[in-house]
Amino acid sequence: MVLGLLSIFCSFSRKSRCASWMLLVSFLLNMAVRAMTRHLNICSKSGAELNDFAVFTTFGLASALLLGVDGLLNGFLTIIYVSAASLRLCFYSTGVPFAYKGLPCSYASCVLASTSLLTKGNSFILCCMASLMILFMMDQSYYPHDEILESENWKKVVYMGGIIMLFFSPLSLTAFYCLLWSLSYIFFPDALWGKAACLRLRY
Repeated sequence: MVLGLLSIFCSFSRKSRCASWMLLVSFLLNMAVRAMTRHLNICSKSGAELNDFAVFTTFGLASALLLGVDGLLNGFLTIIYVSAASLRLCFYSTGVPFAYKGLPCSYASCVLASTSLLTKGNSFILCCMASLMILFMMDQSYYPHDEILESENWKKVVYMGGIIMLFFSPLSLTAFYCLLWSLSYIFFPDALWGKAACLRLRY
């Protein structure tokens, strides 16, 4: 939540590069926090509600502000994106077993942040990508739980690669890596990230 608020501050200060970096850190930190919570079995109702608020702040509002609010189209799309993220959280709260319903907000945020870094904040490309992410978040398809740190070793390597690149490589290279990672989850959820879980749910 703190990183999300910092990203919002950076967006209002017109420091989109810093705002995007905060979101990429949040994307990776979110996975680690969820894995730690499950491992220590410290889940609670208040914790779940706080998590939803943090997800909305960071992966909803802060991500939408990467689009900017200068023009009418950008402002309208920002409102639509925030609304989509809110509805997506409502779908998640219904408790679908083994899978998420609709694209998780964190992956949509990662795509936007990576695109912003790679295109240097190109408004047209960001709007196109945001529109696509809105459709995926509102889609009724199922996406497997991304319990990367509690899954196969190669997934842990993917995660550690993101951590290492985030802090020790150029941001453009890190953004490209995270973009490929997120797109592989979006377009090949069953084949790469949890085929068995989705098959149990559907059949």
